[in-house]
Amino acid sequence: MNWKAILLNRYAVTFGTVAVVTLAWNTYIAMNDDGIIGGRVIGPQGQPVAGAAVVLSERTLLVTTPRGRTTTDADGRFTFTGHTFHRIWLEAEKPGVGAYPQTEYRMYFKGQNMILDEPLQLEPSAGGRSGKPS
Repeated sequence: MNWKAILLNRYAVTFGTVAVVTLAWNTYIAMNDDGIIGGRVIGPQGQPVAGAAVVLSERTLLVTTPRGRTTTDADGRFTFTGHTFHRIWLEAEKPGVGAYPQTEYRMYFKGQNMILDEPLQLEPSAGGRSGKPS
């Protein structure tokens, strides 16, 4: 029996590769499914905004429902824990500074940890709560 020929057979290589990729993906998921979402809120000039309200929402079939609310710290950072969603919407606001409109973020798997690379930048709004027409 020639083990080298058996191991290098296209079927063994194909199924072996699929098994390794599946194992790696499941390991990645197990290490990154704590439901942590974090980021920063900055003002129109790029400075951190302390005390901004950040809302985490989930979209059901027809409506977007708030599922969490937090306030930024002195460095403009916020964190949500324990989420179990595939798609989320984030929005932020601080009266007198501005608002960040509700924006969708998609994840690859339920409860995926996500630390935003780009901060939520507040823009001055004229009137409306999040700068959207009433």
